Amino acid sequence: MSEIDKANVLENLTTAVMITNKEMNILYANTAAEQLCGISRNRLQTQKLSDLVDREEITLIDTLNNPDFNINFQGFSAADVRFSPYPGKSSKADLTIFQYTYNNFDGFLVEIHPIAHQEKLINQAQQNLQYNAARDLIRNLAHEIKNPLGGIRGAAQLIEMTYADKVENLREYTKVIIEETDRLKVLVNNLLGPQRPNPLTEVNIHYLIEKVIKLVQMQDNCKRIRIERDYDPSLPELALDSDSIEQVILNIVNNAIDALDNEVFTDPFIKIRTRASFRTIIRETKYPLCMVISIINNGPQISEQLKKTLFYPMVTTKPNGNGLGLSLALNIIERHNGTIECLSDAHETTFKIILPIKTENHGEY
Repeated sequence: MSEIDKANVLENLTTAVMITNKEMNILYANTAAEQLCGISRNRLQTQKLSDLVDREEITLIDTLNNPDFNINFQGFSAADVRFSPYPGKSSKADLTIFQYTYNNFDGFLVEIHPIAHQEKLINQAQQNLQYNAARDLIRNLAHEIKNPLGGIRGAAQLIEMTYADKVENLREYTKVIIEETDRLKVLVNNLLGPQRPNPLTEVNIHYLIEKVIKLVQMQDNCKRIRIERDYDPSLPELALDSDSIEQVILNIVNNAIDALDNEVFTDPFIKIRTRASFRTIIRETKYPLCMVISIINNGPQISEQLKKTLFYPMVTTKPNGNGLGLSLALNIIERHNGTIECLSDAHETTFKIILPIKTENHGEY
């Protein structure tokens, strides 16, 4: 394996990796380390490893500033370390340091595993299992419900045709039966989802977002809400089921409008931001490049308990909701190999639609 190949392996790792000399001065940092620290590698290469650690980690800082580099050194690990590479940036991670000797170079190899990232992967895996089980159960039930609906509707029509002239007010009753079976059929079809996905076409995501913004701005409940745009114009077109993706964005924006439909919020806003994301893991698959559409509002916080079941079918907090919107939205995005994430605190709620971008050089995601 050439030196270039070895460097590429490090650059494509999702684990933050650094190489230091014997004095713990950083000589190399991969892309994951840059993203973790929020600092460019050029700046990292002017610092010692201890400079990235929170000042309260006194024992660890002392160990890092006085490393014991000898032939018997087996490395060490530190769990739950707080990193503060600069003011305002703080996170916890597990740190592992190994002695690294190559050719005439002696130093240390450093691995940093963010705890939040590990917890996120575990929670995602658990929620995916639960979501898939709930979705399969709902679909099986929907199939069982759908089968007799046609017979009920047909029987009501037959009764009306045969006895309408003989039984007073019969049409009123059969009309109720027919309308309710039609309503149930629409609900069941929504539960089952589209049977034949629409063809994919190359589309600019900002075109779809602008269509959604024009639609919602015509709604009365959106008049007092400020809509902000923060687009990355360099994002390429994607092969999408444009109608379905537009519906996903519309659904999430409408949910934000409903959340802000309260006089308590004196300056309600919805911000739609688009960005590129590098080396993103979606359901255990790593994609070199993804597009992230963030829909942000300053409405009420979504509880941690609700977030666990937010994308389940039939889960809703709306008085008149059916609990299908987000479930169908996630289903649509998953058909595009993407996912939807929800982040919420006391200040903002963000829904992130993450879609892989096809890389031209490999002809794949």
